[in-house]
Amino acid sequence: MDFELMKASIKLVRDILKISRGDEVVITADTASDWRVVMATARATSIIGGRPVIFLHETPVGVGKAADPYLPVKTLTAVLTSADVWIEYNRNWLLYSTPYWEAVTRGRVKYMCLVGLYSEAMVRMIGRVNVEVMYKFQRKLAEITARIRHMHITSPAGMDVVFENDPTRPVLVEGEVDGPGEYMLFGQVDWAPREDSINGVIVFDGSVWPPEELGVLKSPIKLYVRDGKIYRVEGGYEATLFEKWLRSFNDEKMFNIAHISYGCNPGAKLTGNILEDERVWGVVEWGLGSQSPTFKGKVGPATTHTDGVCTRPTLIGDGEVIIKDGEYVHPELLDLAFKLKQVM
Repeated sequence: MDFELMKASIKLVRDILKISRGDEVVITADTASDWRVVMATARATSIIGGRPVIFLHETPVGVGKAADPYLPVKTLTAVLTSADVWIEYNRNWLLYSTPYWEAVTRGRVKYMCLVGLYSEAMVRMIGRVNVEVMYKFQRKLAEITARIRHMHITSPAGMDVVFENDPTRPVLVEGEVDGPGEYMLFGQVDWAPREDSINGVIVFDGSVWPPEELGVLKSPIKLYVRDGKIYRVEGGYEATLFEKWLRSFNDEKMFNIAHISYGCNPGAKLTGNILEDERVWGVVEWGLGSQSPTFKGKVGPATTHTDGVCTRPTLIGDGEVIIKDGEYVHPELLDLAFKLKQVM
């Protein structure tokens, strides 16, 4: 897929990240990253006049701040705080690590999190997506969500959770780059509900990552939530492993709900790669632990962060059905959804 990968890379750096001639672009990767994606992005950056630098380091154990002991923290921080653009392809992400926090608070970097992105997924999720229609769909989905106060989500796996939205907090449309800041790949609309209003049962039945031992789930993991905090975890072996991992940090914030996201990238498939899984069409994803400052929430940093995917949800907001059994059914979304699912 060399031709398709190169086209997707050009699209990423020129049309999405809007890299300018002379921009110093740091591409970070660990030894578990897809080197074809790293090199294609560096070549594309050079072609459009940017100045790429590849920063390769060994794959850390864990992600976020838990990865710090395995990172060249001083050097990485110096590089990232000086860069114009940072593209992260690390499999074990630097997001929420010390170099990340320093870069987003001290620097003026334009950062895009593309953790673990591999060549086939890059072609499907970037190269073959109509980006302009994607942005329109996300904006409309965010607009609908922003006007809703009370939400209720259920699923065939047993999820039944309610929460309230805070009208002063943003509903983030991912992937639309406009100057320095933190950006995620499009195909996701996310926000932080009012934390103390989140109550019920969240069921991960798609995938969870980290920890390393998980990925696509064999059996559901049930999280019982009161006032935005997980107080009980139920399920089989994977649930036991997940709870043990959460407790291993001795950090109560790891049991906080940090955010919720819609998945809406028509090219995404459930593969065990969390960057892709949380963008699968019609899923909802919950993040636990560290909370990005962009959400304007109350959780803040934790030791690390994890994400879990819930499939076939039905989401009702103030009486309006937005998703039914994993498909977008809100009347304001139908036309855009149809156009978006046409392969370019």
